[in-house]
Amino acid sequence: MSTMNVSAKLGQFVLCLFALPFAFGGLFTIAQAIRMAHADPGKTPFWFLLLFGLVFSGVGFGLIFAALYGGKFAQRQQRLQVEHPAEPWLWQADWAQGRANSKTRSNMLGGWVFAIFWNAISMPVAFLVLPAAAKQKGPIAYLGLVFPIVGVFLLIYAIRRTISFLEFGNTYFEMTTLPGVVGRELKGQIQARFPHSPDHGIHLRLSCVHRVTTGSGNSRSTTENIVWRDDADLSPGQLCPGPTGTTIPVSFRIPLDAQPTEKRAPQDAFVWILEALADVPGVNYHDVFEVPVFRTQQTPTQADAEKFAPPVPPQSVTRPEGVTIEVRQTAEGTEFYFPAARNKNFAASTTMFMLIFSLITFFLIHRAPFIFPLAFGFFALLLLYITVQLWLGTTRVVMGSGGVTLQAGLLGGGKVRKIALSEIASISDRITSQQGGGTGIPYYDIELTLRDGKKLTLGRNVRDKHETEWLVEDMRRLAGMQAKSMTAGMA
Repeated sequence: MSTMNVSAKLGQFVLCLFALPFAFGGLFTIAQAIRMAHADPGKTPFWFLLLFGLVFSGVGFGLIFAALYGGKFAQRQQRLQVEHPAEPWLWQADWAQGRANSKTRSNMLGGWVFAIFWNAISMPVAFLVLPAAAKQKGPIAYLGLVFPIVGVFLLIYAIRRTISFLEFGNTYFEMTTLPGVVGRELKGQIQARFPHSPDHGIHLRLSCVHRVTTGSGNSRSTTENIVWRDDADLSPGQLCPGPTGTTIPVSFRIPLDAQPTEKRAPQDAFVWILEALADVPGVNYHDVFEVPVFRTQQTPTQADAEKFAPPVPPQSVTRPEGVTIEVRQTAEGTEFYFPAARNKNFAASTTMFMLIFSLITFFLIHRAPFIFPLAFGFFALLLLYITVQLWLGTTRVVMGSGGVTLQAGLLGGGKVRKIALSEIASISDRITSQQGGGTGIPYYDIELTLRDGKKLTLGRNVRDKHETEWLVEDMRRLAGMQAKSMTAGMA
């Protein structure tokens, strides 16, 4: 046995020993809380014991699971890295087989494991809470019902994941290009099963996501920021029969300046996510695949990309349907008007979070040290500013022979600025905000860069990528700049 294996097994043993007091201590505390509740349901302190036990047992058993299964995974990864040092896409089992497995099965299994564990502890408590709530008046008596209610939602989530798995099968993305190459393409076919025909076709999305994990244990949290995305729509006629039922063709062009798949640190990584969505009777189809995108020997240089790039017509991006930005001709030139409240869902969700932070700040003012209401109050003010901009913010851009006129403010107001066409270096788009995580909705800003390096925002929070590209190309044409394909900027 090698020294590395001995050290790994010793580390697993030490971690399990460290976790045992947490696991069994938490179970003992839960048992004591249940006994206390059964003996005297009118008392409330047992809820604190129950919460304490749930947290500690969860930490303990989580560490044991990580020690037993994480060590084996780490050893396998080390072996693959030694065998394929220059081919990181072969370090993952499904990628090495030329496919990317769907997250549906793992989400289903994870949902059931967590739901069963949670409900096994919280549901018996519900029978103890009801007598206590009947004897003691006030909302504190019903505090313990929060755990069973959460358990019901966890069960609903697990059931929906199961229905989706049974409906569409164990889907996978079969890659024609392994890996997807920066500057070239990601191509392949999704193999799925559709009991009901997707009459409206399939919507595909490819996203580059910056995934950062902070904290540890129960305070662990993961944020996913979308730094690039492309979309494609397939009609029902583009689907064809496949080994599992239906084959969905996939083809995306990856820009030369894209960030490849990269793990900068154990908790800091760039990943590429492929999604397929369809409206069908019952549970809608939504598949998620994590795919490999790397720079390889096939990645062209900047000079080659410009030399062999196909010519782009001056107006290659067509006007999309259902535009949210008003474009019209005036005596001064072409006007682009970004009206207020264009993204009502985004504005409503931001308003909700602003109200929550405001209420927390209000209750903390006289009940907690000064630093806590100060911190929550700062975020409440920041969310208030964003909320006002989303509901009331407008931008007016006029592009003509005399230059560019820019006016941004609230409800059509704001300072007017004029820019000569000769001062403009570039016009591009960039993702600046989003709803949800890596599979959420990105919003684009349109930026004008002056020759001195200064940047001006010509429009904010455009939801549709197609509309954004159309606006950017039209603005570039009016500014007398050569049309080219625009991509979202990298963070």
